[in-house]
Amino acid sequence: AAGPQSVTHSIAANALSTQLLLAQASNTEFTLPASLDGEGTLIIDGSSSMRSMNEALTERFQTQYEDATVERVANGTDLALERLANGEIDLAAIGRPLTQAEKDAGLTAVNIAREKIAIFVSPNSPFDGDLTFGQFGQIFRGEITDWSEISDSASGPIRFVDRPEFSDTRQAFQPYPVFQEAPFFTGANADPVGADETDAVIAALGADGVGYAIANQVMGNEAVKIVPMHQTLPDDPRYPFSQPRSYVYAGDASPAVQGFISVATSPEGQTVVEEVRETEGAAAAQIEGPAITAASPDGS
Repeated sequence: AAGPQSVTHSIAANALSTQLLLAQASNTEFTLPASLDGEGTLIIDGSSSMRSMNEALTERFQTQYEDATVERVANGTDLALERLANGEIDLAAIGRPLTQAEKDAGLTAVNIAREKIAIFVSPNSPFDGDLTFGQFGQIFRGEITDWSEISDSASGPIRFVDRPEFSDTRQAFQPYPVFQEAPFFTGANADPVGADETDAVIAALGADGVGYAIANQVMGNEAVKIVPMHQTLPDDPRYPFSQPRSYVYAGDASPAVQGFISVATSPEGQTVVEEVRETEGAAAAQIEGPAITAASPDGS
């Protein structure tokens, strides 16, 4: 049974997650337009993590509006938002919250889904315990570098397998208080991968690594061991960290933008969203993990 301190941690984590969810939700609502008034062309750019979602929702959108055409690319969130602000595209598909500066520039995000961010290690990791909000923040910043600092039964160096700085999943950590109380920098034990791909993070784990990813990209994957946080796992709403999946528009939404967002947020659209999430999760569970190898300090 969880002790009083563990229960307090779980309640605090749940409260913080709920506050962030409410704070980042958009109040934007559109009525599904009867027609697009000849403005049925959309250009969508954004995160590669939104590719499947874009494709599935485009299909649903074009079922609703048969004459609509959609061009989809994935140049990454930051470039997509820059293009959106410059009027080069109609929608940015992103996987992180907008910054205050982006909001002040006239960008509006409409959340269509929210994904838990799972913290994980290799099955060969010596750590088999539970992390708190604060402990993960300290590992991120390189303030905790050995499992013995937070575990009575595990020891060994901790290598933080980080994602690139432009990663939506990485940037989704920033609004949380544990990352607001200190500069958002990793420590000397950070080992970033070159591509913002979960497969790359898993391949880099080794026995001493700890990484993170959208939960349904790793749940059920035998190549990783999900780390409980505050005695919860990512299939529990109280699991601390999450990131939004959103569509962003600039200024006043065009009829085509209103139509796409209306479709995405409709009951039928949300069914499509859930189907995409389930498909992504099933694909992750079928991925075979890399063989775990030992490496000397010089990398050989």
